[in-house]
Amino acid sequence: MSMKLMSAVLMSVGIGFAGAAWAANGTADLPGSVAEGKDFGCGAKGQKACPMQGWMKTVMQSATTSGDGAKIASALEYVASKPPPGMPKWVAISKDGVEKAKKGDIDGAKASCKACHDLYKAEYKAKLRDAAF
Repeated sequence: MSMKLMSAVLMSVGIGFAGAAWAANGTADLPGSVAEGKDFGCGAKGQKACPMQGWMKTVMQSATTSGDGAKIASALEYVASKPPPGMPKWVAISKDGVEKAKKGDIDGAKASCKACHDLYKAEYKAKLRDAAF
């Protein structure tokens, strides 16, 4: 396997299929933090949690673990108020979860979390993990 192809495969695992397209063309089109192998200073083993990571572990995890629809709705409303640039479905997914949590559909609310993670987590970690939340 060529080094360029191997890089494309590894990049697709790390930041999604868009990463594979970037890797196939070299690093010129990669976000600076990824192309340079930026050390975000947070989130890795032995480092402090990144801003959103810490919030998710304390606020969102507590809300979802409790099964309290009002707490989950409140946490998801906060998430909806913080849409990152270039992630256009962020607000709609979060608000869908808010509505489900308010109706007591805890599994549905958690499914909205999963939908957002599936769509945006890798990209967020690659580009914005050290951004304020």
